[in-house]
Amino acid sequence: MKNSVFKVFITVIFYFFLYALLGWFIDTCYSSFVDGRLVFGGMFKSFFLTVPLAPIYGFGALTLIGFSKFLESKGHTLLLLFSGLILSFVEYIGGIFTVGVLQHRAWDYSQNFANLGGHIDLWHGFLWMILGWFFVRYFHPVNKNFVEKILKINK
Repeated sequence: MKNSVFKVFITVIFYFFLYALLGWFIDTCYSSFVDGRLVFGGMFKSFFLTVPLAPIYGFGALTLIGFSKFLESKGHTLLLLFSGLILSFVEYIGGIFTVGVLQHRAWDYSQNFANLGGHIDLWHGFLWMILGWFFVRYFHPVNKNFVEKILKINK
């Protein structure tokens, strides 16, 4: 790819859909485990179609990628803390957006301990910490090399 703006745009779109798809898979596995039966995850499960995308994971991944230079320089403890805070913030904004704009509650933690408006809670913040740490330290660096090869991005 020659045009750097186009290259960045395509890369961002690719990452969004890749991580939204992987997030749908994670959400499906988690929801199915918790409910003890197959439950398709993702925001779109309660709209007209089940689409294998969980956009909140795509937005969360893009946000972590945007902060990656900052996060990579931190030790494990600070990386855990910042990942949890960043992803919880993304989830909170996403929850407000889906309720306020889409008139749809994609997730509801209002019955959970230490929740904020039912959009975020302490347990899911903890899970975001673990997932964010793993994403920044291991998962995205491997995928970044893979995506660069697929899109033939030259450094």
